[in-house]
This record gives sequence, C-alpha cells and structure tokens, in this order.
Amino acid sequence: MVAFQVLQAQDLNRRITIRASGEKPENILKEIGRQGQVHFSYNPRIFKSGEKTDLTAVDQTIGIALEQLLTPLGITYTIAENQVILRRIVKEGMTEKSGIRLNPKFTISGFIRDITTGEVLIGVNVYDKTSYKGTTSNAYGFYSLTLQSDNYQLAFSLVGYSQLLQQVSLDKDRTMNISMTEASIYMKEVEIVSGKESTGIDPAAAGEVRLSSQALKRMAGFAGNLDVLKSLQSVPGINAFGDGSSFFYVRGGNNDQNLLLIDEAPIFNPSHLFGFFSALAPDAIKDVKAYKGDFPASFGGRLSSVIDIRARDGNLNRLGFSGNLGIFTSDLTIEGPLVKEKSSFILSGRRSNLNWLSNNNNTGKAFTIGFYDLNGKINLRLNAKNRLFFTGFTGKDDFSRITNASIHTFGISWDNSTATIRWNHLFNNRLFSNTTAVFSEYNYYLYISREEDDYWHSAIRNKTLKSDLTWYMNPSNTIKAGAELSNYYSNPGNVHFSDEETQRNAPKVPGYNSLNAGIYLSNEQLIKERLMLKYGIRLSSWWNYGPATVFFYDAGHNVSDTIEVAKGSYHSPRFNAEPRISVSYNLGKEASLTAGYCRTVQYLQMLSNSTSPFTSLEVWAPSGPNIKPQQADQFTLGFITKSPRTDLNFSFEVFYKQFHNQIEYKDHANMLYNSLIEGELRFGKAKSYGAEFLLRRSKGRFNGWIGYAYSRVLKKFDEINQGLEYAASYDHPHTLFANLILKAGKRWDFAANWSYMTGAAFSSPTGFMQYNGYTIPVYGKKNNDRLPDYHRLDVSVTLRLNKQEKRFKHNLIFSVYNLYGRANPFSVSFNKIMNDNGDFVVPSDLSGSYEIIPTSISVAGMIPSLNYTFRF
Repeated sequence: MVAFQVLQAQDLNRRITIRASGEKPENILKEIGRQGQVHFSYNPRIFKSGEKTDLTAVDQTIGIALEQLLTPLGITYTIAENQVILRRIVKEGMTEKSGIRLNPKFTISGFIRDITTGEVLIGVNVYDKTSYKGTTSNAYGFYSLTLQSDNYQLAFSLVGYSQLLQQVSLDKDRTMNISMTEASIYMKEVEIVSGKESTGIDPAAAGEVRLSSQALKRMAGFAGNLDVLKSLQSVPGINAFGDGSSFFYVRGGNNDQNLLLIDEAPIFNPSHLFGFFSALAPDAIKDVKAYKGDFPASFGGRLSSVIDIRARDGNLNRLGFSGNLGIFTSDLTIEGPLVKEKSSFILSGRRSNLNWLSNNNNTGKAFTIGFYDLNGKINLRLNAKNRLFFTGFTGKDDFSRITNASIHTFGISWDNSTATIRWNHLFNNRLFSNTTAVFSEYNYYLYISREEDDYWHSAIRNKTLKSDLTWYMNPSNTIKAGAELSNYYSNPGNVHFSDEETQRNAPKVPGYNSLNAGIYLSNEQLIKERLMLKYGIRLSSWWNYGPATVFFYDAGHNVSDTIEVAKGSYHSPRFNAEPRISVSYNLGKEASLTAGYCRTVQYLQMLSNSTSPFTSLEVWAPSGPNIKPQQADQFTLGFITKSPRTDLNFSFEVFYKQFHNQIEYKDHANMLYNSLIEGELRFGKAKSYGAEFLLRRSKGRFNGWIGYAYSRVLKKFDEINQGLEYAASYDHPHTLFANLILKAGKRWDFAANWSYMTGAAFSSPTGFMQYNGYTIPVYGKKNNDRLPDYHRLDVSVTLRLNKQEKRFKHNLIFSVYNLYGRANPFSVSFNKIMNDNGDFVVPSDLSGSYEIIPTSISVAGMIPSLNYTFRF
C-alpha cells in the first residue's frame, strides 16, 4: 500500500485542484497523491465503513487541502521519513458515542541482539518516529511497546550502532526480534551517557552514567588494560582516592557506601595489585551503568552509588577468541556457541606478569606479588519464553615479603568469588520476570608467617534470592516490582595458628549472622508528551540472629551488659522505607530539566580507620543494638541540552545530600582482632553538596568529554574535633577531567586522560613536645591541612595492524601512565627536624629515601607499557 520517496515538509506547498462531492476519503487521497506526487501511509480502518465526504480545493496547497479534508473526519497527519502518515485524533474520554471510534491496542515485543555475536543489547531506544512514544530494552535485551492499531515506523537506536527503521502494521499482537549492526568505526568512539538518548522518550535520568564496551576499548587505561572503575572515576561526581587504590567516593559518600554488582552478585573488594587494576577482566564486560543520584527502587543496601556491570553472554553464532599480551598482565578469552543460536559460553582469564618486580638484592630482602581472575558464563535459550544464565567469577591477590628475620615470610592476600543463576521468563508480551540466586564471598588474610601458616583472617559471605517483575502496561507506564531475601555472615577478624595449643588459647572474636529482606514497587509514567515521572518505594528490613555474643555499651563506650543469643534466635530488627521520585521535563527536542529526591539505607558497613591502600584491614559489621542503619537523603536538580549539528551534549546537575548515623573512630582505635570493636566507633552526621558539569561529544574522529565538579563533604560528631564541623578525608572541592580520543586515519587511535583534584584533607601536627625522652606530635583541629593537589596525565597510542575487513584483528598499544611523572603523595610523615635556632620545623619539607627520612609517600611515577591485543 505504501511507496517510498524522499518527502520534505515543503513538498506540501505544491498546488493542486480537486472538486469532489460524496466521495470516499480514500479516493480523494489517491487523487491528492497523484497530483502532488506524495504518498500516504494509514490503516484502512481509520475511515468508517461507507464514509463519504466533500472537498473543493482550487489552486490550493496540499497542506491546506489535507486540513480541509481530514479535520472534519477527526484525522491528523505528520511527515515521517518518506511519507505522510495519517492518524485518528483520539482525545481523553472519547468513545464510540462521541463519533470517534477508539482503535484497539496491540503490543509489539521481542529481543534486540547484535547481528554478529547474538549478544542481547541493553538500553536500546525503541520508539515511533511520529509520536515519539516508546520504550527501552531492559538488561536482557527485551522490549515491549503497546500502541493503538495503526501503521508505524519504529526506530531502534543505540549509540555505537546504526539506527534501524522498521515498518510495522500493528493490527494484532506481534513478536519482532531485532538484530542491529555496529556503526562504522568512524562514527562511534566513546559513549558516556548522562541519561538516555534524547528521542522524546526519556530525556534524562538524574545522576545516571553509562559506559559501553565500545567506549571502554578506546580509553587510556593503566598498563594497556581497560578498567571499569578507573574509567568511571573520570566522570564528575565520582572521585578516586588516588594512585594505587580502587577506593572511590560518590557525591560525599564513603568508599564502603558503593554497591558494585557483576551480573547482580556483589563484589566486596574490586581491586588487584592494591588498586592499580580492577578485579574484572575487561573482555568479559558488556555494559556498565552507574547510578549516583536517581536510584531505581530495585537497588538497595548502599547510600551513595550502584555500579551495575553486565557480563557478556558469549557469541551465539561462531567460535572466537581474543587476548592481550603485556608487560604487567596477560589475558585470554574464548567464546562461542554450544548450540548455534540457542546457547553460548564465554570464558575469560587473566594473570599478572610481575615476577620481574621481585626485589632481590644484597640486603637479603625480596618480595613476590601476583594476581589472577577468571570469569565464565553460560547462556541457554530454553524456548521463546524461558532463558537461563550461569555466571561465575573468582579472583585472588597475593603479596609476600621475604626477610632474614625469624619470621621468614609475611604478607597479605585477598580473594573474591561469586556465582549467579538467573532465569528469565516471559509470561506474555507485556510481563517479563527475572529470578536470581546469588552467592558471593570475600576473604582477607594478613600472614604473620607463611611457613608456619599463621595469619589473621576476616571474611564476609552473602547468599541472595530475588525476583523482579516488569509490566509494560502501556507506552505511558512501566511498572516494576520485586522481592529480595539475603543472608550474610561476617567474620570480623580472627587469628589462626598452626600450633594447636596456641590456637586453643587464642581468644575468638564472635562473628555476625544477619538476614536482609526487601520489597519494592515503582512506575515510570509519561504524564504528558514532555513530562516524565518516575516514582517508587523500597521497604527494607534487617535481622541479626544467633548464635551470637552481643555487647551493650554505656555513654562512656564501656561494656555495660552482655547477652548470648541462641542459635536461630533473632535480635535487633530494623525496618525502613526508602521513597524515590524524579521528574524530567522536555523543553524541546534538544533540552530537558530534571529534579529528584532519593532516600537510601545501608545496614552493612566496612570498619577501617585507614585510607591507605596497603593497610586496609577490612572488617564488615552489620547494624545492630550499637550501630544504627546509615541513612542518606539526596536532592538533585539538573539541565541537559544537546546540539545535533555539532553533536555536543552539555549537562549540569546540582545536589544536596544529608547523611545520618555516620561512623568515625576514636583516637588510636584498635581495629585489629578486637571483640569489642563496636566500642571503638563514634556516630554523627554529615552533609555534601555540589555542582557537576559535563561537556561531551560521542561521534566522529575526535570525541570524548570534559567534566568539572565543585563539591564539599563535611562531617560533625559530638565526640570528635570538639563537636565542630570538619572536612572529610575524601573531601576534594575541585575536580577536573578531560578524556579525549582522536582517530587519525584508518590505523591510528590516540587517547588521553587528564585528571585533577584538590588534595585530600588530613590532620597535620601544629607542633611537637618532649615527654619522657620521646618527641610527641601535638594536633589541633581534625583534617586541618591538605595534601598537595593531585593531577595526572595518561596517554595511549593504538596501531591497528590489520585491514578493517579482516576477521583477525590485532593491535599494538603503547601507553604511559602518569606521563609527566607527577609524584602524588597519599601520605605525609613529618620529620622532627630542628632549624639553627633549635625550633622544630613543622612540617619539614625534606625529601629523601623512604628508609631514612620520609616526608611524603607517593605510589607511582611514570609507567610505560606495551601491549599486543588480538581478536578473531
């Protein structure tokens, strides 16, 4: 019925002459099309059976003639792509009796996949090109869109992929699976999305950042390795600790207030090599989405951010492999179909190549350092309505120091393990469910003697069962609901001795057993064409259960009572409601305003009074009689605009955040092997506020983003700093980022990442005093000083060794971490040095050997690396 030709709005200015009386509207449209050389698309049922009308148009434009013909019939038209599309005008409350027949509604649904690998695609915008009503594909590539019966031209759009247009005659419920093709490498380089692509569907989401695997591949990483967490730390609002640490801080939250998920399983320590590498193999990652403001109601358990990482499913169509050979690490990935187009697998492993770093010298000292990780996933399509996923991850780090002392070898080690089983079920074309079972465990070891197998050990283990439902009610409402039940066990730190007698006499710090339950309900509602409202609530609860020894403390933090909780008995229950709401308003096709409020609650906290990446003895403790659940209330306001002509996108967002029941530590707190560790804690409140700016370009040969943030994090505790407000150690008022990528020709890629932030706050002594022959530092206000400002430039150059059309692709990557060798200190030690007058110099500014007179310690200077990567 429909022919295609290029049609512009000005074509409706052509003049025609028609005189018709008592004719069917379809016949009149045919004559208009013949004279005006235009083509119409419409559902024949748009006209009533036997309906006739009149039209007299003498030397009038096609546009005026159409208005005269269609308006009395309750029909309007729009121009989309190459045709004039007719639609019946449907107003609220109109029925058959009003003279306008409401068309029935039908649903189109399906899965969206990469045409080459068969991988499902997340976050694809699916919308009608005329009305802009639409939806997005979920984390499993499923979409569902319900519209009135009519002819539609649907657009499928995702940054990094060529837009796909599909003609659909929606006269019944339809299933339509879509395959999309990656865009030319000249068109897609970096994708960093603050909100959704502006299509008129969902203009923005407050505080949301997304990185695709395509974006990660072209960013400058440490030692030629792609790094999820380091990449996110170049986005305003997410601050790094500094060199040699995976700690990161989001909008004033502490580092333990971030929830990191890999296929829905929590990772409690995502670092390798003290934070230089992330514990997630880059080839195993498909999609990363970070929430720093507008938390979906489906997420809970942390105050400040959720980093939701989705692993690749494996190639459904053909066997392939890829890898990386480098000075610091090597990795290999194998993937392919188990049964073509029905099931697939992927296995990715990485290990360090760091033996050359061992320090064997004449002092008799040496060390060994190394790590590995292994990711695996199986994807099974059972039938059109059911699908299973199995995901596993394990990783371990080990550092040993060998000396000539009686304790010959000591060191530290940590490991992560996770396993996930997920079942997708499609009840019908509008109701999607996912049920997940999760296991996650983290262990930390401080070795006293490896030869004697003596060590201090802390651990946390999680088991979770959860189910989520998504109901695509209509284009204006997407309702989500779910329930979750989790079990936690935490070992706050105990010692193990190989000698049985010593082990029997060693005191034991009791562990924690806890149960967490939650339910949620949310809706994404399109109120009007330009107004989107997201709202929901999460109800959460926490119970601790025995066997347990529970200590109670008085106002002076001394033990006032002790109870023994029997096995299976519950105590110290906590209940909380966590409302979330956000609103976005389109100012037009190229700008939108957003605002939001979010309450989050955290029942589990990491107790550690060190910010050093090398001494973070990690103890996880739950809320209970002495530790109240942490709470945060965040308010946001944002503005987003884009220029289609230049492909420049600008976003601005301000936030204010209040923290309750925050944790600090008394002076000289004992955090190691202490059964009364909760008595070392102090409780108070905090606040953070700031403004974030981001300018980005995601297409073309030269792209990337520049970001700036101003923010403050202030704490107030009655028993610390004389009750006065002070800056948190991770308070960085100014942060500035530039992440730029240039494609020079068909073979060369250049990437640079420059970052700057105000130095971290710390407590500096105001003087020294002599006491019993010892020199004692004297301190004033807490965090009264700052480290030098942090800044660093990383660069990489990629040479593509193959021609573009070849299936075997391989590259050489030369990268330099910290190009100009900036010494960014993470700690300062003040020498007790006298001047000629006998006065102490505070702080002294003498630099020297770490073993003799250290004043500051920095982790890394300039680090070059050469990597060879391949993919087939």
